[in-house]
Parts: sequence; structure tokens; C-alpha cells
Amino acid sequence: MKRYITTTMLLGLLTAVTPPAFGALNTQRGYEGNSIYSARGTYGLGLLAYQDQKKEEADAYKAWYDANAAKDYPKAIELAKQYIDKFPQGSYVDYLKNKWIPSMRGYQFNQAMQAKNTAEMIKIGKEALAQDADNVDYLYLLALNIRQNELFATPPNFSHSAEAMDFSQRTIKLIEAGKVPAVVDKAKWNQNLTLSWLYQIEAMIENKNGAADKALDDYLKSASLDAANPLNYLMCGSLRQNKYQAAAQKFSAFPEADRQDPAAKPEVKSALDEVNKQADGVIDCWAHFLALTEPSNNPYGATRDQVKGALEALYKFRHPDSPDGLQKLIDQYKGGASANSKPAASTTGN
Repeated sequence: MKRYITTTMLLGLLTAVTPPAFGALNTQRGYEGNSIYSARGTYGLGLLAYQDQKKEEADAYKAWYDANAAKDYPKAIELAKQYIDKFPQGSYVDYLKNKWIPSMRGYQFNQAMQAKNTAEMIKIGKEALAQDADNVDYLYLLALNIRQNELFATPPNFSHSAEAMDFSQRTIKLIEAGKVPAVVDKAKWNQNLTLSWLYQIEAMIENKNGAADKALDDYLKSASLDAANPLNYLMCGSLRQNKYQAAAQKFSAFPEADRQDPAAKPEVKSALDEVNKQADGVIDCWAHFLALTEPSNNPYGATRDQVKGALEALYKFRHPDSPDGLQKLIDQYKGGASANSKPAASTTGN
């Protein structure tokens, strides 16, 4: 019961940045004797302290510079952070903080993404989002990759579901406000399809967490944005079937005489109305599902057959005098699907 998304989207943060040459800082202390820079007096002591600090800063920058030149990037990142923390007014703070670290963070994120290392992606992504909470590129890629690597794994993995929910909700807000991730191919960008699978992430997690009504609402939102995605209709029918069974159980608890009475009590009539309402909801969702999963193009295997059997029985219960009505309903829904229901392809991947 899976719908795969095959994308290899990379952050466009790998623009080459050339580090300032080492040696720009004055580290000399060759002032001795009777010079005004002598250690005698407060001014001289202050100058020496200043020069000591500049030498320490230069040494810290050189340590980073050497690690970066050796391509020992994990070490270089830590040394860059140490430099920024220790020398907040340092000569290279702007370069390291606003150019080199973001570029290297993008490089590491791409490496983690290609390795499908979800935990590392989340770690790096959270660092980026701490600096820019509305970075739609990181939010979009984090939501997408957790979906692909974990939620749609076999079996599904919900170990990062809290993060997936957070990233999805934030991405939805930004995209609905008109933001478009830079990592997608603009020629293939489809806002509705993207929002559809983001709402689907929410629905999957809400269903896992027992929030069935919220899950149903989000599956219906997803279906309204992408009429070609059968998973939405499969899950919509399953969730409504649970409601139908609960309603039927409640109705069955009334005495048989009350259930058979043509002038039923208000509470009995209300319970029966709920049974019929939920049954019709199941029929509508699963008829859409069957319309989208013809036997010749059915990725759901035996699940489709199980749904078909249950739906036929339920339709017969609701429409005993219309034996061919179900197939007509399915045929009606066959022409309503959109052509594509995948997220936009990457500008750098497949």
C-alpha cells in the first residue's frame, strides 16, 4: 500500500567560496626596550594583551584554514564554530558564519541525503533552521526525505514522526504563502501536488497517533489537491469504515423491537442515520480507490481485492435494488484523476 516518490534533490548551496588567505592578521611582537610599546605602564600592557589576542585569533584561524585545506571538514566545521564563539568581532567571523559554514552545511546535508542518513539530515537541517526558520529548501527536503526513507519504508518507520510533522506543517505554511523551494525544477513545479503529499504526511502520522478524525481530514485535503493518488482514497475508506463499524455497533445495541419499529425513537433514527452516512462515505472513498487501481495497473496487490469484496457487500446493503450501481459509480470516477501525483523533480537529480 505504498506510493513511491523517486527524487534526488540537492541543496543548491555548493557555490565555491575561497577562504581569505592566512596571514592577514598582524601577529608580530618585535617591540622591545625603550619603545613606546614597551611592557612598562598600562598602555604597554594593553598593547601586549591586544597583540596576544590577535596572535591567538590568527592561530585559531590557521587551525581552521589547515583543516579545511586538508578537506577534514568535520574538524574544520568545529574549528570554525570555535573561532566564531571565541572571537565574535574577529576578522573572519562574517566569512565563516555567513559564507563558509552555510556552504559546508549544504554539502554535508547533500551527503547525508544521498546516504539516506535521516538522523544526520535532521541534525544538519535543524542547525540551518536555527539561523533561518523559514528556509523552505531545508524544510521541503527534510519532509520529503523522512517520507521516502521512513514513513514509506517497509515496514513504515515512525521514529522521526514528530520532526516530519513539524517540517511538513512549516513547509505547508510557506508554500501556501507562495514560497517555491529553490531545489525544485520550476518548469515542473506543481503547488497542489506538493501540498497534497505534505498533507498526506500529516495524515499518516495523525493516524499512527490515534487522531483518526484529523487524519481523515488531512487525507481528504490531500485528495482534493491530487485526485490521482489512490492512497488517499484507500485510507479515507479505511478510516470511515472504522466509523461505520462503530456506528453499526451503537445501533445494534438498541433492542431489536426498537430497531424494527417504523416509527423509531429519535435516538434510534439518529443512530441509523449515522450508520448510513458512514457507509456512504466508505462507498465513495473506496469507489475512487478502485477506479484508480485497475487490475492492469494495481500496485496494491491483494489489498485491492479485499477492498473490492468489502465494498461490494456494503454497496449491496445500502442499495439492494441496484446491483450494477457500484460499477457505474466506479466508472464515473475513472476519468477524474490528474496526470501526475509526484513532487516536482530536482534541478540536480532525476
